[in-house]
Amino acid sequence: MTVLAYRFPGGRYHATPWNAHVNEGLVEWPPSPFRILRALVATGYGRLGWTAIEETARDLFERLSSVLPSYSCPVGTVAHSRHYMPVKGTGTNATTTKVIDAFLRLPTNATLFVRYDVELPDAPRALLASLVRAQPYLGRAEAWVEGELLSRAPDGLHWIVPLSDSSAPGEERVELLASEVPDVYHRWRADFIAREVERREEADRAKAAAKGKTFKGISKSDRAKIEAQLPRDVVDSLLQDTTSLRKDGWSQPPGTRWIGYARPVDALVPRVVTPSRRERTKRPTAALLALSSDSARADVLPPIADAVRRCEALHEALVRRSDPGDGPSPCFTGTGANGQRDTDHRHASLIPLTLGKRKDRLDHVLVYCPMGFDDKAHQALFGIRKTWAGDLPDLFVTLAGLGSVESLRQTVPLMCSARTFRSETAFVPARFLKAKGKDSLLEQVQRELEFRNLPRAANVEVEVIDGRWLPASAVRPGRRASDLSLADGNGESSRPSARFRSFLRARAKRPPPVAFGLSLRLAFDTPVEGPILLGYGSHFGLGVFSPEGGM
Repeated sequence: MTVLAYRFPGGRYHATPWNAHVNEGLVEWPPSPFRILRALVATGYGRLGWTAIEETARDLFERLSSVLPSYSCPVGTVAHSRHYMPVKGTGTNATTTKVIDAFLRLPTNATLFVRYDVELPDAPRALLASLVRAQPYLGRAEAWVEGELLSRAPDGLHWIVPLSDSSAPGEERVELLASEVPDVYHRWRADFIAREVERREEADRAKAAAKGKTFKGISKSDRAKIEAQLPRDVVDSLLQDTTSLRKDGWSQPPGTRWIGYARPVDALVPRVVTPSRRERTKRPTAALLALSSDSARADVLPPIADAVRRCEALHEALVRRSDPGDGPSPCFTGTGANGQRDTDHRHASLIPLTLGKRKDRLDHVLVYCPMGFDDKAHQALFGIRKTWAGDLPDLFVTLAGLGSVESLRQTVPLMCSARTFRSETAFVPARFLKAKGKDSLLEQVQRELEFRNLPRAANVEVEVIDGRWLPASAVRPGRRASDLSLADGNGESSRPSARFRSFLRARAKRPPPVAFGLSLRLAFDTPVEGPILLGYGSHFGLGVFSPEGGM
């Protein structure tokens, strides 16, 4: 048995999967078999003075390429930073692009074990020991490692192994890039060259016929150029330049294959999770998702006014992600296995946030689920990568935090406790508005609070166009939404505030009963804990209230 042991003295591991964009915020964990072998080859050239791969090294890498490793991984916490990288130009003429640097933070003395079920002869084994000891990093250059070759792994480790079928409960499938089996690659390479030669001969034969000439076959130099497109064997495939491969249109390096591994769903933990010992037995109820645009359109974060559209698209993506084949998680659908609807609003609500410098741009979404996320919801939250809405630019999604409401209050102030709350996004009545009775604005708000097990508000006010606040009982609905007015104490009418005029106030699949959005202020006799979400579309970004004073 051959076991590689890696420790990370810097406490960080940086590596983006081959098939992922850097701004998706993904970390390749465990390191792919192909990445490990490439790192060992790079160490030979960079640290041991290689000028070519000699026979002993070639024998070593062919043996390691012929088997798939298993992994024992320490649990790491996912984190990321955002910064601008220069693209071209200098000084005031420089252009930049925003990049997400995602990484895994590992505990002190954490060790990654990589096990190959292969016995190595003395010479390749001695070479491997030298390579592992000299290896400076694994992944990006800042992911420093201290490596060691072991004869056996410690007892009692949990191993992440290649999948033969679908993943088991508590596991998720992760695709890792591995070298192809040497014999399989030789056959594939021969077939590829034969097809390319045949295609070239057909083209040259047609050209010769058009000129009235006899085609004698492609030249040796042309055949050599075709053969040079591919590495000679799987060992040479480890030397391929990534930039050149992508430029030539390869979706993956020639000489590689994708292998599914069964990774525990809790192998990667978001960085803001700091639950107490008592809380660890409870289901998480809040997840913080960070949004970013692709690097080509780095500034195209959606406006907060489009929150309902973006939250609805994100919700659809989470529903799809949470469905392994037997139905999606009720945490996202609000429908149990018996078809019963959640009328207490305990299923997930998506809350738009502007935590960055620009308060007009949607950069985070809080997924708040009072019933607690189940296993299906966990897999969706950890697995979601991208969301989109119609013809709008794609958005990358990164899980930035998962835990209780208490653990996220410092990051998301709208979850704090207060006596007074005001609208952060437009409040849209869930029923047709009437001047009196149970469908009046005041009673609709009070009933919404009761549905969510919140106390009745001592006072409900509506913001009018001149910045004043009038009681909700003063609302006078007209025959049309544009006729809505509020009567003040002097018998004069005032129009509602236009604060949310630019806000989208309708879901794509279920329009509201009324077309206007109001700015409200709620006052309670005793402090109430946020978040407070009321009215139509409150599970999709509308009707969000925050403690007086803003988020």
